[in-house]
Amino acid sequence: MSKDSQAYIPSALNAIAINYDDWGKPNQALYYHKQVFNYVKGKDTLGISQTYNNIGNTLLKQKKYKEAEKWIKTAVAIEEINERQTNPRYDIDFYSKATNYTNLAVIATKTNQLDKAGQILTRAKEYSQKSKSVEKLRDYYRAEYEYNKLRKNLQKTVESQEQYIKLRDSVFNKNRDKSFLEIEAKYQTAQKEKEILNKELEIKKKNTQTVILAIIIAALLIITFLVYRQQKLKNRQQEQEFELKSAIAKIETQSKLQEQRLQISRDLHDNIGAQLTFIISSVDNIKYAFEIQNSKLDTKLSSISNFARSTIIELRDTIWAMNNSEITFEDLQTRIHNFVEKAKEAKHNIEFGFTIEKNLMDSKFTSIEGMNIYRTIQEAVNNSMKYAEATRVEINIEQRKNNIAIIISDDGKGFDSNKVELGNGIANMKKE
Repeated sequence: MSKDSQAYIPSALNAIAINYDDWGKPNQALYYHKQVFNYVKGKDTLGISQTYNNIGNTLLKQKKYKEAEKWIKTAVAIEEINERQTNPRYDIDFYSKATNYTNLAVIATKTNQLDKAGQILTRAKEYSQKSKSVEKLRDYYRAEYEYNKLRKNLQKTVESQEQYIKLRDSVFNKNRDKSFLEIEAKYQTAQKEKEILNKELEIKKKNTQTVILAIIIAALLIITFLVYRQQKLKNRQQEQEFELKSAIAKIETQSKLQEQRLQISRDLHDNIGAQLTFIISSVDNIKYAFEIQNSKLDTKLSSISNFARSTIIELRDTIWAMNNSEITFEDLQTRIHNFVEKAKEAKHNIEFGFTIEKNLMDSKFTSIEGMNIYRTIQEAVNNSMKYAEATRVEINIEQRKNNIAIIISDDGKGFDSNKVELGNGIANMKKE
């Protein structure tokens, strides 16, 4: 094996270890992570801060806090050294820094070093926000919640928990439990009413039997009336019971559907996400492990890697939509802002404007509707960037009578829809 090939074995080992960690096999993960050090030594370790971080993260999951802290601190130190260098490869990685400082804050909290934990959480919050990652913000608020709970700061504990829950899951389970309690209360009330009515009927029947001896005609009329009333009450009670049972069945069905959605989203993240990451790592290793002279092959490998990265982003968006039973424009705003920021990085000479009327922020959509809105906006902006030669793109969402209008406009050259052949993008936008 050549030295050039050996140089990229650590990346492959790292990818294998990450997969084992995702599969819940920490011992195997640690084994392959530490194998990296057989191929990287001396100053070359400045290029594998990620390995130190991954080892610390795996140890943290095993509650080996002192060991985990040692490895993560080493990762932080390596990143600080790299940031002081002028090599452009070492730009500040806010995602990694958010991971490291959040993990250190968790360790300090778990080991009851609360003053230290508070200081670390401040930096963790800064890097989590700069990373613009929903996952990092979720992890941060989870750590902040544990810290505030130990500090016995009730208000901040509740605020942190609310932020964590908002980023993690929908409030479906809470609403489901509440609905079950309400239906159970209604059912118990109906049962009590039924018992009271039956007792009243029994009393009236006894009185009727006494009256029958004196007034036969009146007794017959009363009995007829009571029988009619009893039947009517039974029919009404049966209707109520049927409605209650139908409501319970509907909620149970919704509960099962939500559980299935959550399971599917976890499977997508844990399996397909890990596999795509492995594909990216494998393609990149091929590119760097071998001197590829064929430019077309090199371009094709880059295209595969970029496509896999784009697919991961699309997968995260899909998982996000699946985990929410309802989506508002406020939820979409963060996603659209992230997309616009990435679009700016891809094409620096374009400016973007994005406004939503305040009264529309709480408008609610199903997860499918919300995802279709996001995909439509995304496709329109991509078209402006690719074909319009625009220098500014405006995204405006406003109320028009009983409808909501989403206007995406640019100052590009435009086209005549009657003279050009429309592609799949516009056709998909119309379908959505």
